[in-house]
Amino acid sequence: MKFKFMRHTLPVAALILSGVPAPASTASAEETVRSDEVRVTATRVARELHDVPMSVSVMTAEDIRKSSARTVGELLEDVPGVQIQNSGSQGLKRVSIRGESPNRVLVLIDGQKIAENKSMDGTAVLIDPSMIERVEVIKGPASVLYGSEALGGVVNIITKKGGDEPVQGEAGTGYNGSSDGFASNLGLFGRAGGFSYRANGSYEDHRTLKTPEGNMPHSAFRQKEGSLFLGYDFSDRFSIGGGVDMFDSTLSAGSMEPGYENFSVELPEWKRNKVNFFAEAKNLTDYLARVRLDAFWQESEKHMINTVDVDGMPMVLVNDADNKNRQLGASLQTDWQIGERHYLIAGYDFNHDALDADTTANAGSSAERVMQIMGIPLPSVAQRVANMLTYRTVARHEGDMDTHALYAQMESRLPGDFTLSYGLRYTWVHSEMSTASGTRFDYQGNASANQVGDTGSSSESHPVFNVGLVWTGIDDLALRATFSQGFRVANLQEKYVLSAMGGGIIYPNADLDPETSNNYEIGARYDNGKLILDASVFYNDARDYIATVTIDAATDTSRYINVGKARTRGLELAAGYTFDSGFTPYATLTWMKRKYDYGTWETYNVGQPEFFGRAGLRYEHELPKNVLFRADAYARFATASREDSRDEDGVISRTDLGGGWGTANFSAGIDFGDKRQYSLTAELLNIFDRTYRITDSIYEPGLHANVLFSYRF
Repeated sequence: MKFKFMRHTLPVAALILSGVPAPASTASAEETVRSDEVRVTATRVARELHDVPMSVSVMTAEDIRKSSARTVGELLEDVPGVQIQNSGSQGLKRVSIRGESPNRVLVLIDGQKIAENKSMDGTAVLIDPSMIERVEVIKGPASVLYGSEALGGVVNIITKKGGDEPVQGEAGTGYNGSSDGFASNLGLFGRAGGFSYRANGSYEDHRTLKTPEGNMPHSAFRQKEGSLFLGYDFSDRFSIGGGVDMFDSTLSAGSMEPGYENFSVELPEWKRNKVNFFAEAKNLTDYLARVRLDAFWQESEKHMINTVDVDGMPMVLVNDADNKNRQLGASLQTDWQIGERHYLIAGYDFNHDALDADTTANAGSSAERVMQIMGIPLPSVAQRVANMLTYRTVARHEGDMDTHALYAQMESRLPGDFTLSYGLRYTWVHSEMSTASGTRFDYQGNASANQVGDTGSSSESHPVFNVGLVWTGIDDLALRATFSQGFRVANLQEKYVLSAMGGGIIYPNADLDPETSNNYEIGARYDNGKLILDASVFYNDARDYIATVTIDAATDTSRYINVGKARTRGLELAAGYTFDSGFTPYATLTWMKRKYDYGTWETYNVGQPEFFGRAGLRYEHELPKNVLFRADAYARFATASREDSRDEDGVISRTDLGGGWGTANFSAGIDFGDKRQYSLTAELLNIFDRTYRITDSIYEPGLHANVLFSYRF
């Protein structure tokens, strides 16, 4: 760990403590309770959703309990500004916010990030929905409070902890018709004598995905998770606690494109193990409101086998990768009440990421395959060509990233019902690839050196600032305006690791500069218990954007570079009105226009639809014997998306990622029991069996039904 960076700490601490930020909020159209009853931690301290200045959408425990979502990605698919990328697998869905790739979205579990330093697709959300108490989606740069990788936004997952009584529990089971999949979960929790505890377990097993175009090959997945939490309150002022969490999955990814039916990515193992601890003290003095220490150790390991057996190729390529990301992290946060009108948060974050990766590539061919594909008539010549195409490579990468950050945030209540939030963060990142070795063996077993990337190191440091203003001078209304900056350092793969998965090759670039962005946003939030309206208009200007440029289209070879700019403007809207009859029409809508400026050419075709959202009519009605009936008829939709790329010779090519689509859906359910502790939900999705794709990787499910039952005791 490179603690040498701490020599900068004292002067920067003095700078940071002179002033600060505060992010966060907007309830989703699915939220059924008033926003001033929902408390979020997007500003790293609990605040009413109504009072925070940034865009935040919240999925509550009740939303999650009634959802049949198999993954966190499916849980968030209707949040304004959020799109889900499935990377060719129904079991592996990543989150994109405001057009930013998953690489630029920070995924946190209880405020602690999941690292991913060897993936072209970004961080996967490795947690079962049944373990989650609440999900907060912060949209727009959140680097001041959360650091590098929060350029596009943050998905902060808060897990379930203790209860209110000595012994409580919950259980659930469900069926998903799109994959003939079954899921079940069980949790036991409670609180007694100062102790609080929770033990959770879940298991899912899903078979081949069924689409209107047929069954999707290589699409089955399984996942299981177990967690344990234990906390103790010494008094109402001091608490400690900790837990362990173990997630394990097996999944596949494939393609239905003609000629690519035998292309597959098999992951027999993708798991995450975590141990965490916290200690919190409150109301220590009249000024020091809280001190909290968090620490964790986490390891993510994936074993990936990529088979490229495509029509028209004279060989079969099999890549076998075993990647481990180990993390050690800690944070110390202090909260200060300065007079009656000012609340200051100041703290320090540390994170150590270590990558340990072994990759083997096997390319095999035969004279018969060469003759068939290349049309070489002489078997002896075809055999020589087959020998040239037959080889094995072995690669090893070892590297790490150390991140230190100091941050502070001030919230000041001003006259005239204004609240001003302002803050600063200073981050130091040291990246080092200590090992990048590769060997190539020909068909006779002769060894030679093979290029797999580079060793090297780099150090980056950068300040980011934000400021937000909220006005609450009218009951139930909050107007907000925010300026925020983002900062992201290239990960180890982008700087040092040659990537060859999927049949293509991407070269690293050790000279990549950090990405930076400025985000401007205004919004309004209104909630009187019947009418909910939340609207945001934003403009984001990103510089030194990291993207790939094609070197050779024939061999699908490219390189990471800093492009000129990425500019994004958009509108996010969530609205709903509840009539006395129990009917609630609602809608969520995102309009987004995004342009890449490469310096020598520009394009608006960046792989994102211009419009997407959800609109529907929800109904709730009280029945006799304490039964609540609920129903929801809704449509989901998105316009077409395309992507342009340009090679080094200036040739521009365009890929259609999916035409505009819309689906009709219906769900109904009842909550019953003396405390409405039982819940039964049934869904009928994609009623008209529409063929559509959110990305070009995989078709989405056709007409199917889901059933979910849950019980609390």
